[in-house]
Amino acid sequence: MEKGEDIMLQNAGILGVGSYVPPHIVTNDFFTKTCRISGKTIEKMTGIKERRFTKGDISMTDMAYEAGKAAIEHAGIHPSDIDFVIISTVTQERIYPSIACKIQDRLGIPTTAGAYDMSVGCSGFVFALLNACQYIQTGFARNVLVIGVEECSRNMIFENKSERKLNILFGDGAGAAVVGQTSKGFGLLAHSVGSDGSGSEYMKEEANHRAYMDGEAIFNFASTKIPVVVKETLEKAYMTVNDLDYLIPHQANLRIIEKAVENLEFSLDKTATRAVQYYGNTSSASVALALADEVQSGRIKEGDHIILAGFGAGLAWASALFKWRK
Repeated sequence: MEKGEDIMLQNAGILGVGSYVPPHIVTNDFFTKTCRISGKTIEKMTGIKERRFTKGDISMTDMAYEAGKAAIEHAGIHPSDIDFVIISTVTQERIYPSIACKIQDRLGIPTTAGAYDMSVGCSGFVFALLNACQYIQTGFARNVLVIGVEECSRNMIFENKSERKLNILFGDGAGAAVVGQTSKGFGLLAHSVGSDGSGSEYMKEEANHRAYMDGEAIFNFASTKIPVVVKETLEKAYMTVNDLDYLIPHQANLRIIEKAVENLEFSLDKTATRAVQYYGNTSSASVALALADEVQSGRIKEGDHIILAGFGAGLAWASALFKWRK
């Protein structure tokens, strides 16, 4: 490349999606006995009806493998076409080796592919998608497999009174997307990211992997930050909320989503909410699970403008505006 020559960026978008949740369904009634909170109270507080737990017989690698395999098949490509694997998680069994390397091996992805895990909490999947898009845009990779996977149930102690309000929220699962080159005018159109470490105490890991959350602070942060970030992202593409066809926010809590959508003055009918109701809060897997759910149900259609929005521990947030698929 000659000095001063412009770099032509490729169009990057999502080519395929996949998901996996464990077969073991945990209804709210389970917590009536273990946490002494009624099922009706849980649904009223959170909107969550049920979630899935691994019960220890399914590993995080198993879940990531199934979701990744489904995404590759949906994209209509072969594992040999994948140049990078990015895993987003905060509940990995161990820091190393990475889950991404295990997935590279199990899926039969070439050893020439890069693979790594990243940890940005509940906004991690969107951050990972943006990393993948940059790899495609710059020609660094042809196709990137991005997976969000969590096993939140593994660290739960149901008898611990101080953790009861946390335990009722979380579930296990994995969601995946294949990112690759798309047609002009499609794919990633704009994004917005940010972080505020002054709120790092609101959601954090304490000793022995115990989780702590200031529920009120997180509710206020999420319900006010989502509208701001969504509008900011749309403005970068010279669009308004009226141009948005579908919103897929982090599935933290249905009440947070309802309040955020109200503040955004957007339609709840055009907002993904099913995943949080039936899978609970799956941390960095939640946006991926919700995306796969909406695509597979046919609610997201060719040419739709959609925004994926993640927010959570850090504090950190990320949103990505896509024109769906092609």
